[in-house]
Amino acid sequence: MANIREIVLGILIEYDRDGVRKPSLLKDSLNKYDYLESRDKAFMKRVVDGCIERQIQIDYILNSFSKTKVDKMQPLIRSLLRMSVYQIMFMDSVPDSAACNEAVKLAQKHKFAGLKGFVNGVLRNISRNKDKIEYPSKDENNGIDYLNAFYSMPKWLCEMWVSTYGFDKTEEILKFFLEARPTTVRIKAGCDREMLKNELENAGVIVTESDILPYALSLEKTDNIRFLPGFAEGEFFVQDVSSMLVTEIADPGPGQVVIDVCAAPGGKSLHAAERVSVDKSLHAAERVSDDKSAKEEPENEKGVVISRDVSERKCDLIRENAKRMGASNLKAELHDARIHDPNLEKKADVLYLDLPCSGLGIIGRKNDIKYNVTEQSLAELSALQWDIIKASWDYVKPEGILMYSTCTVNRDENEAMVDRICRELPFERVNFAGNLPDKLKYEVLLKTAESGYIQLLPGEFGTDGFFISKLRRKAE
Repeated sequence: MANIREIVLGILIEYDRDGVRKPSLLKDSLNKYDYLESRDKAFMKRVVDGCIERQIQIDYILNSFSKTKVDKMQPLIRSLLRMSVYQIMFMDSVPDSAACNEAVKLAQKHKFAGLKGFVNGVLRNISRNKDKIEYPSKDENNGIDYLNAFYSMPKWLCEMWVSTYGFDKTEEILKFFLEARPTTVRIKAGCDREMLKNELENAGVIVTESDILPYALSLEKTDNIRFLPGFAEGEFFVQDVSSMLVTEIADPGPGQVVIDVCAAPGGKSLHAAERVSVDKSLHAAERVSDDKSAKEEPENEKGVVISRDVSERKCDLIRENAKRMGASNLKAELHDARIHDPNLEKKADVLYLDLPCSGLGIIGRKNDIKYNVTEQSLAELSALQWDIIKASWDYVKPEGILMYSTCTVNRDENEAMVDRICRELPFERVNFAGNLPDKLKYEVLLKTAESGYIQLLPGEFGTDGFFISKLRRKAE
């Protein structure tokens, strides 16, 4: 295991040196050492992800037991102690003695023999007292210092959410971010759900049906999703339930044109492609709402989804996913959403604006976000979002639908942006309370859905944090 720990140490040193997390660094390292046993790769991923996810908490613990504070330590020693503290505090499968002994060996191997005693002393002291660590009081400073240290969340984010949602709700959000999450998939329309479920379970996957959308499944013990039964055949697509709700609420119908201007990897586009290209009866068993008054739609009328993104790499990803899912009516196109395209004016029955955002709703899946986002970057993102909105809004036909969505929890990017759209552009809010799944039909969400939007808080229904608004372009 010592070699695996050395690989982990090297990755953490690189993260620490750059100051921000490179999303591809761990993935590249896992690919480089693909020859290792699955157990060793799982250890690498667990420790690296864990150290980044809990870095603020780990540093708090180290500063509580070390006379030399974290920011004054040698970079290698700092990373070595962080990975060792993570094993001691959060990995029951690793004996504390092993974490301490291997850390001492690595210190010596990397020419820090003079600090062996320091490393050993700090780690063994933490090991002996790990159940007695004193965190800041919840009663001081509105609980901000406690949330910051215990849940490893930057103070300014704790302050923003406590001021908006209160301490208790903020603590629930932060707790959810640290929980292990299953992989959520959307089953392709027409796929035999029970057969797919049985195939997955026979492959050793733990499958749980969603209590929000009947075509969603939660998967645990998946290892590599690409090798699961049904993946290559295009029977499912990895997508969070919160993201699936965009198309559920938009409710595009056969023969319609949907334009998605920031589409990669294509989950919403693919969901829409199914809805506009097939007879709605295929979805009868899957639909959440059953509108008896809806007029009959032509059978198998083929609609179109124009799915765009800013780089060829992202467009290739959309094409790859569309090919696997058999979405022949999806057209992936390279285009910068900030640049207006006059060829698309008044072409869309439904326009998806799932815009670049701070990603604060998905910190539990991408733990580097909380370290990379800043108050300044939030303002810059809001400006970028408005640039895209200004360039794209007139793609919507008069009386067509604009779906504005983000995977964040920040009112400036969400509610305030919808207010601005309705104030400065010819759009009005659409009451979509009737499109909400039964599980979401409770007082707060119903009230906001009547006003044209919902904000799902992280973990509130077991989903990512997500904002969805439905607007209609006014008749000319």
